[in-house]
Amino acid sequence: MDAVNAAKVIRRVRQRLELSQEALSRFLNATKGAVQHWERGRNNPDLARLLALRQLCPPGAERRELDTLIKQTQAQVAPLPGERQARAVAAGQASLRPGLPLGQPSENFVLLRREKNRLLRQVAKLQATLERRNEQLRILEDLATELQREMAKLRATQPGKAEPAPSAVE
Repeated sequence: MDAVNAAKVIRRVRQRLELSQEALSRFLNATKGAVQHWERGRNNPDLARLLALRQLCPPGAERRELDTLIKQTQAQVAPLPGERQARAVAAGQASLRPGLPLGQPSENFVLLRREKNRLLRQVAKLQATLERRNEQLRILEDLATELQREMAKLRATQPGKAEPAPSAVE
């Protein structure tokens, strides 16, 4: 399978969706700069963002290209058993000896662990933000309740300014 140019695919999909780089970054929970880097080929989006982009993309040529890019990325992150060794042998970089020495984690495992840790950090940040927002909301609700009480006290203490009773229309 030929390698797909991720930069071109990302740009085509974004243009098909008729989104700006900033709008796409909001949909994918990324920065505008990250989208710019993807489209310039400086780096590539992670698999989770590619899958999210696929959900946004309507069926068509761009989606097929995106599917190919996703498969290519999956093969890099978690290749099928023996696939990496076959590529290394074809490139003349490795012998046909199977497996790794005991105690040495595979490259797949290391990449997956890094991705897991990155996602855990992102979840922790989101939880902290949610807790801050909940605390702010609680404070605002307390202030609103306190203001309502103060307004009720002021109305009750003002002599002669009782609210007029609704009159019946004759």
